[in-house]
Amino acid sequence: MAETNQLLLNYYKKEEIKKIKKLSKEKASLKTILGVVDLNYITKDEVLEIVGEDYEQEIEDIKDTTENDFNTSSVIENTPMEKAKEYKKCFEHYNKNRVLVCKEKNIGNGTLQRYLRLNYLIPELQDLVDKRKLGVNSAEHISFIGDKNQFIISKIIENYNYNITDSLAQRIKEDYYNYRTKNKRKAKSSSICKSKYRF
Repeated sequence: MAETNQLLLNYYKKEEIKKIKKLSKEKASLKTILGVVDLNYITKDEVLEIVGEDYEQEIEDIKDTTENDFNTSSVIENTPMEKAKEYKKCFEHYNKNRVLVCKEKNIGNGTLQRYLRLNYLIPELQDLVDKRKLGVNSAEHISFIGDKNQFIISKIIENYNYNITDSLAQRIKEDYYNYRTKNKRKAKSSSICKSKYRF
């Protein structure tokens, strides 16, 4: 099984290499090439190596941009929400390639996932995360529920100084999903009955 997966990865990588060579022959810009290739199968460094000397100036420009805009030190001192926005920016820069973002930022996939999810919180909860009134792990769970419920939670934390623990946040998320699934089933069942028994 692992051997088959490796063969597939090698095949897709070769296809990406062909694509890069074709585009560089057509004198496409390096930005275009990086936007077209699938960075799940080939790294950015490998792309830069393949295009070679013809793109030397563009390669330098891209390296400068990466060092200035996306280096790890720019995130270290930031608030949780600043980190979340920075990781999101980097995630989009790398065409949503988690492996490259984690390598660039020197973080694990779990950490990246948690911070990306913070961008789905309403502003009131984002503010509470920055004020350390809601933990990042708890906030990740809360980010999966609807805006109205998020707003209610924000008011409970603010007005009653309530501490939402990780386990409680996880339970809220699970209850929210169970409630929505149950209601969807009811609605589906009701519409089936209506369509089946029209008088």
